[in-house]
Amino acid sequence: MKPHHLRIEAFGPYAEPVEIGFDELSQEGLFLIHGTTGAGKTFLLDALCFALYGEVSGDRSVKALKSDHAEPAAVPRVSLEFSSGGARYLVERSPAYIALKTRGEGTTEKAPQAALYRLVGTEREVIVSRTTEVTREVEGLVGLNAGQFRQVILLPQGKFAEVLRAKADEREALLKTLFDTVVFEQAGYWLEDKAKAARGEVAEQNRAQEVLRNQAAHEWGPFAPTPAEGEAEEEEAQAGEAVPTDQAGLDRLIEQIAAVVVGTDSALKQATATWKSAQTAKAEIDKVADRWDRRNVAKAKLEALEAQRDTVEMLKLQLATAVRAEALRTSVDAERSARAALNTLQGSIKVQLQAAIRARDDAQALPVSVVVLDLLALPSLEDLNEATSDLAARRAEVSGLAKKALEAAQAKKKAEDAVGLASKAEAERTTSTTAKETRQQEREAAAKAFTKACSARDQLDGLQRAAQEARERAGAVDALPKAQKREGDAVAAKTSADAQVSKANAAFVALRQRQIAGMAARLAGGLEDGAPCPVCGSLEHPAPAQPSEDAVSDDAITAAETVLATATNAAENAAVAVAEALAARKAVLEKAGDAANDPEAARKAASQSAEALAAAQALAKTVDTLEAAISQHDQDLRDLEVAIQTATTQIALQGQTAADEAKRAETLSAEIVKELGEGVDPQAVLQTFVPLEAALKALAGSCQASTSATTRLEQASARLEKELSGSEFADVRAVEAALKDEPVRQKWEQRIEAFEKEVTGQTGILASPDLADLPQERPDTAAAAEMVVSADAARTAAVERHTQARRGQGEIQRLAGEHREGEVSLVQKRERAQLLSAVADRCLGKAAPFISLQRWVLSAYLAEICRYANQRLELMTSGRYQLRLTDEGGRGGRNAGLGLRVLDAYTGEEREVSSLSGGETFQASLALALGVADTVQAHTGGVHLDALFIDEGFGTLDPDNLQLAMDELDRLREGGRMIGIISHVGALRERIRCGIEVLASDQGSRVCVGTPAML
Repeated sequence: MKPHHLRIEAFGPYAEPVEIGFDELSQEGLFLIHGTTGAGKTFLLDALCFALYGEVSGDRSVKALKSDHAEPAAVPRVSLEFSSGGARYLVERSPAYIALKTRGEGTTEKAPQAALYRLVGTEREVIVSRTTEVTREVEGLVGLNAGQFRQVILLPQGKFAEVLRAKADEREALLKTLFDTVVFEQAGYWLEDKAKAARGEVAEQNRAQEVLRNQAAHEWGPFAPTPAEGEAEEEEAQAGEAVPTDQAGLDRLIEQIAAVVVGTDSALKQATATWKSAQTAKAEIDKVADRWDRRNVAKAKLEALEAQRDTVEMLKLQLATAVRAEALRTSVDAERSARAALNTLQGSIKVQLQAAIRARDDAQALPVSVVVLDLLALPSLEDLNEATSDLAARRAEVSGLAKKALEAAQAKKKAEDAVGLASKAEAERTTSTTAKETRQQEREAAAKAFTKACSARDQLDGLQRAAQEARERAGAVDALPKAQKREGDAVAAKTSADAQVSKANAAFVALRQRQIAGMAARLAGGLEDGAPCPVCGSLEHPAPAQPSEDAVSDDAITAAETVLATATNAAENAAVAVAEALAARKAVLEKAGDAANDPEAARKAASQSAEALAAAQALAKTVDTLEAAISQHDQDLRDLEVAIQTATTQIALQGQTAADEAKRAETLSAEIVKELGEGVDPQAVLQTFVPLEAALKALAGSCQASTSATTRLEQASARLEKELSGSEFADVRAVEAALKDEPVRQKWEQRIEAFEKEVTGQTGILASPDLADLPQERPDTAAAAEMVVSADAARTAAVERHTQARRGQGEIQRLAGEHREGEVSLVQKRERAQLLSAVADRCLGKAAPFISLQRWVLSAYLAEICRYANQRLELMTSGRYQLRLTDEGGRGGRNAGLGLRVLDAYTGEEREVSSLSGGETFQASLALALGVADTVQAHTGGVHLDALFIDEGFGTLDPDNLQLAMDELDRLREGGRMIGIISHVGALRERIRCGIEVLASDQGSRVCVGTPAML
């Protein structure tokens, strides 16, 4: 971090605005801040610290920073322009203060405010604007918090020796901030996590091994020998040994389960032999029992057949009678059929007579012969024929009337159709008339739109030019910030290039002056004895000038000239870039015109022009469509006019047709009423004739059928009487009782045959030699079956036991194999866990030498700081003192390796830094602060310390030590670092050539910046 410009207003003793340009002071590298006591010298450092962190460097309160000399309405402000990380920033702060109310009387407390900007050329970009956020951002940019800033860069009055006398934990916090060592701390924790995970893996592997052993013990459990009753107590004592504790125990289980498998295999073979013997004995007993059962069944069946013999004999007699009655079946069936046919016909005739009566009652306009026909009984064939003929004649008359009725209906229908067509034509005429009016209106609207579209088409060119100009203005307005930024960047680059030219020119001038100063020594180098001096012409050269150690060579002058030429060329190029950027900005500004001050209006105008152009283009595209629409409307109007004329003609024609057809229908209806009467429909009359005609025709057919049926019945009865007289049957009912259908007779025959066959079969079975010599009682097959089941259960249990033993053997062998592999893995994991734990403990300081990796690294940094500090401290103390590291924390100490002591060369002893005198403490603190800065800059990635401010402390030094301290500060100035010193020591004003003088008055303090002559 390097400050560039500080501005103070109404802050502390400074009522009026005060500005300090550190860039001018940094050219000398070392400047002095001096003034009378109480003038406000330290307040300048307070302002610097407050601008960055919102805190003051001393013990002052941030709530009382407003100047008492300032006007009541004045606002206390502090702003600091600084650079860090290659970028330039501006921070502005205002502390809390009491202000007058803008309305009414009294005061109000104003809250603190802050803002942080990034400076890009002449532009300011806001980064954050809240006090806490500004402080946090500044800490990130500077790399130090307020306390660390006061320990390393800003050494306030009374706190100069804080870094030297800080406790180890405070020193550790400072070193962590200055040097990015968090990776070493994270590495320690990472190793600890890895060690913990490795130990977890060992524990998990142990648990897995224990699970394998427990599973093996579980598999062995069903086969473990059962202890005797007297051994129960001993078994309980040894219960803990049931689970193997190591691989040897698992191997013993493998041997034991192998012996169990051999035993179960032997038991299985024995049980199988017993089961097969039981099956053989059962098969023999089952054979004898089967013969005994077959004989017993045959006896039972034969006894049942003898009980059915009487029934079968009776069935044989009934079958013989049925066969003899079968000879009379034809005559009996013929007489029965003739009688049934006659009865059926008589029933049909009765139904036909009732139908004829109903049909005659429903009919209209019948002839007299039909009306008087007697239908209570079947009429004669002659009467039926006469009635049928008269009804046919009447049908012919009514059919003629029906034709007239049809003609009348058709005429009426034509009249109605004509009326409908006339109405339809009227509706079409009305619709066409309405459509004609609508089309006329649409044509007028299309004509107006056509006129508007043509006008829009004619305006397209002008609108396109206007839209293009508006777009260009809006584009120029949008491009203006970029052009301004380019100009700002070019100006900043030119400023930087000019600064480089000034710097190169100053270096060149300095080298040239030093060369001129050493020119006498160069001329003296060419003098020869007896040769005249080129300056004075003397032949004697008693005291030739000697070259100095800092003599400038021609090569150095040439190199400086080259640097100056390069810088000049870069400045010229930067000037050209500024001119080009300026021209570009002016061009953009000229194109933007008045819109440059109102970008939103330019964008709105461009949008409106684009919308107007789009609307006109859309209207122009409708010209051809609208022209075609107008032509179509004209054609539609002509077609509608034709439709109106056609509808008018149709109305007249259909009206005349309707009148003629209505008159004809009226005439035909009058003729029908005259013949049939009012309200009688000829077609309905004809429909009533149809069922009556059918009934009369059916009755005529039934007359003939009745005569034929009576004759057939008389002939069948005579033939049956003749056959009965020569048979064993008394009458027809006896024949009918004896007659049986063919299926019944066949069923009786099959039953008789099956009975006789079954008797013969069962008799043959009992006579079989196979059923001889059988015991009186049936053999006991259940007992044999129980023996087989028992033997089979024993064999199954032996199979299951053997299978379980084989499975247990396989599982125990598998588990033992996995346990053996796990033991190898466990050894590897245990070794890895021990290694990781040892490394983690060492890196975290839990093992000898009990210093963590991060503290060891910080200790190395502190050792390097001490090495740099001792280089200066030896010079400032004439070799008497050196700073030494100590193991302040001791064994296992949290801050081991970060303590400081001082070695006194006069006594050869180390002692506490607190034993140093005031002057010696100042020398050691200054050397340590400068050592910190040297070490930080020697390592990349750390905080760059480009400035150092020291408040007092020089008054504690005697003249010799003051001279040594100033010599060291001069060497720092030559290294490019800016150092500001606040002191009352007069010798410093003689030694330091520029600075800041603070002048106090009753109106508040003010400052003067410049050289001693100017001050």
